[in-house]
Amino acid sequence: MNFRKKYSKVTVLAAMIHGVIIGVAAVAIVGFIIVGTSGKGKQQAVEKDAVTESVEKPGETVTTSGPDADPVTEQPLKLVAKQHGVFSSAASAAVFIAEDAALAKAAVIESQGQFYVWSAVGLDESEFEVSEAEGSFRKPFYADTSACSAAGAGKLKKALSETALSQIKTLTVAGTDGLEDEKSAEFRKNIIAVTAFSTDLKIIRLQLLSHYTHKDGCVKIGF
Repeated sequence: MNFRKKYSKVTVLAAMIHGVIIGVAAVAIVGFIIVGTSGKGKQQAVEKDAVTESVEKPGETVTTSGPDADPVTEQPLKLVAKQHGVFSSAASAAVFIAEDAALAKAAVIESQGQFYVWSAVGLDESEFEVSEAEGSFRKPFYADTSACSAAGAGKLKKALSETALSQIKTLTVAGTDGLEDEKSAEFRKNIIAVTAFSTDLKIIRLQLLSHYTHKDGCVKIGF
């Protein structure tokens, strides 16, 4: 049997033209794909360089943490204590104070499970003298009072920072609007009591810290 099939010249010519068109189209498509992939690769490379390239300018400091990172947060107050000893229990610290008449106005301050015997608190080291003979030395520390507003002692940091007794005593006067709440009234009474106990600002600061680190626990002591 003869399986050959005869085609006219027109049919053969049409087939050839069709084949050429398909070939050209295929080459164009492949070309577009190559160009597109190459362009995308270059764009990704540029984007990667933009991410990894340092943008820090000469002489510029970038702050990621610390006091300057969050200006809204209340910063702890830096103070200096006159320290006489440190004990593992409040009872031992109290016995130490009771055995020395010179420590009649001293107080016990707790921090991180330790109990410190302090007799004065100043804004800087020049406010009191220390001596090896009495076994005292200066102990810098930080008082964080940020939690005291909830205890009605939002003005405690102001009281600790004052350099004149008259300024502290302004906190003993009740407001004239009659809107003072119970907690604020309690704080005012504590200021009245401590200024009656002593007129020495170093002792006033110490007693306020003693009260608000123990009874109310709103002050956190750190070193």
